[in-house]
Amino acid sequence: MPTMASGNSAQFTFSSKLVMREEFEGLDHAAYRPSAAWDAIFSLYFSSLDPAIDFLKLRFHDIPGARWNGLGPRSSHVVRGRIVLTQMQQTAAFALDGRFLQCISQGLRSLSFEDGSLVLTLELPAEVHMGYAQSPEDACSLWYDWNRRAQVKGAPALSSSSMLSLYPPHLDARDSAGLLGSLSFSGAVPEAFQQLNLAIVQSACGQEDWKIADLMLCQPDITLPTVFRRGIPQELTIPVNRTRAHSRYAKIRAGLTQYWEFCQRRWEETGLPALQHPSISMPRDSTFAERDDLLFSGPDLIFSPNLSGKGDVCSFILPEGEWIHFWTSRVYSSGRVTVHAPFGMPALFYRAESEYAWLFDSIRQMASRL
Repeated sequence: MPTMASGNSAQFTFSSKLVMREEFEGLDHAAYRPSAAWDAIFSLYFSSLDPAIDFLKLRFHDIPGARWNGLGPRSSHVVRGRIVLTQMQQTAAFALDGRFLQCISQGLRSLSFEDGSLVLTLELPAEVHMGYAQSPEDACSLWYDWNRRAQVKGAPALSSSSMLSLYPPHLDARDSAGLLGSLSFSGAVPEAFQQLNLAIVQSACGQEDWKIADLMLCQPDITLPTVFRRGIPQELTIPVNRTRAHSRYAKIRAGLTQYWEFCQRRWEETGLPALQHPSISMPRDSTFAERDDLLFSGPDLIFSPNLSGKGDVCSFILPEGEWIHFWTSRVYSSGRVTVHAPFGMPALFYRAESEYAWLFDSIRQMASRL
């Protein structure tokens, strides 16, 4: 028995005494994001008039291979089987075509991703929210705007978490870049990146820990625990004089403060993570979808921590455009590059047209004297 609640919402009462209210919210953000003129949220709210009906199972049919995995574009990170979501955690699944899905319940929640369908099992009352945007970047912004408006309306704050609970308790450091990139596809808040970075450092086993130190060197402040922002984590073993290395690390990161602050403001204003997988900004370039050796720090810095490789030679693929090697000022075009990347000088590049190019070059000059 459907009844129209408003022009954009309707309520359904089923013979089983299940109640469903659907709402559609079209969002016009063309003023500052022209590509997002058709952003929309479709929401379903479920409850029951009969206390004996306490669970709901929903199956959404989709396009096979639609990359609805919630953990980024890599096939090795596709979630298999049933996932039980911790109560009141903020967890979303993002797709490469610009959609996201969030389910909310005061009780138990689980979801599974099968080829061509999504299956949700939710304890009532429950909510399911589906966002539709034109790209992963727009989906991140839509997710952020929608959550911010929900808080203004008085919705209960969810704990700062993400798909982090799905990762194994003992992380393989070689997969650190892939996990951080995947986290940027889950609607994660800054605290989730900080927790994952802490877990990465704690999982260090003493072999080539310097590569993890370089991973921390290249990340924006907002994604790192406070103690890592101006010092090499004490848990890591490094191959040179620690006092000198610590001083150099601190001075380089302090020199980047202006850019780190820009990355944080951009995240707060647009919802785009300060640290992200390349496929968020380049979803149609299949070159990067399966890669886990490249990360963006904000829009202008890109780096490869080379965690899975041996030694200090790093080979990877640069995106379209011109990129300047952070340590030598040599200009590189898109395509495969190989650079020397010893401790303290990871494979780090910045856009040639970046408005912060002067800052990056000044830090290069300063670092060459340390």
